Amino acid sequence: MNWDDLRFVLAVAKHGSLSAAARHLRTTQPTVGRRVAAFEASLGTQIFRRLPGSLALTESGISILERLERIETETLAIERTVSGRDAGAEGVVRVSAAEWFCACVLAPICAELSDAHPGMTIELLGESRRANLARGEADIAFRFVRFEQGEVVQRRLGGLAFGLYAAPAYLNRHHSVDFGAGFKGQVIIAMRRELDAIADLVWLEEIADQASTVLRTDSRQAQAHAAVAGAGLACLPCYIGDNTTGLIRVNTPLPVPAREIWMGIHAEVRNTPRVQAAARILAAGIRKKSSGLEPGGHPPDKNA
Repeated sequence: MNWDDLRFVLAVAKHGSLSAAARHLRTTQPTVGRRVAAFEASLGTQIFRRLPGSLALTESGISILERLERIETETLAIERTVSGRDAGAEGVVRVSAAEWFCACVLAPICAELSDAHPGMTIELLGESRRANLARGEADIAFRFVRFEQGEVVQRRLGGLAFGLYAAPAYLNRHHSVDFGAGFKGQVIIAMRRELDAIADLVWLEEIADQASTVLRTDSRQAQAHAAVAGAGLACLPCYIGDNTTGLIRVNTPLPVPAREIWMGIHAEVRNTPRVQAAARILAAGIRKKSSGLEPGGHPPDKNA
């Protein structure tokens, strides 16, 4: 039995299809199909039922899924324990965060990382789905809520301010925003509801319940570009809104909910030299940018 096939099986179980698993694993659909078939052949049982456009676990698959997940967790723990100890600050470090945070905040810091550690390669995983650190999907993750996993070592790096933005052309057409009337006559650009609870989305939908929604997207940068084009009002991180040419911040009678920036590292890789080095420089870089990220009156945790 080839236990390397296990990650392919679990990716299909989690994402529900060969194509989705292939995108997650950054490989091809036929490769995933072959690895799953090989694993099933080695077990002598069918783990998945083939459905139109998807795969579902069979009863056999359901009965062994929890054990397979435990095997994967233990395998990854062994790899984390023995890998990287003697390699120094060299090799690949996988960093997960929201797409806009990767592009606007983390990517520029990678220049400093490259200068300090030329043997290190950073893989930035910009995605709306949260990477599972326990499963080795990333070495370092940045989120805007606390990590719930007990085995994750986390620190708060600062706050994240939000504002309401629009293009001058839009404001000229729609004049002043009537906050007391639920944004009646206004058009908004918002995040998708299917994502996890997002404070600014809840705030916007509560105060703008009379507005029409022209666009929903899980991309903050797409929201900003749509707002620049005059499509509507968008609630954006100030780091994006204030630095996007063509947008004006709209004064709001009530403050837009702020969020926090948390960095998480799985406890078993925290002492790996390359992860330590990357985390140190990324955290310092975020703190340097804190004036453009942090809501007023809430300085970053200097002791974290």
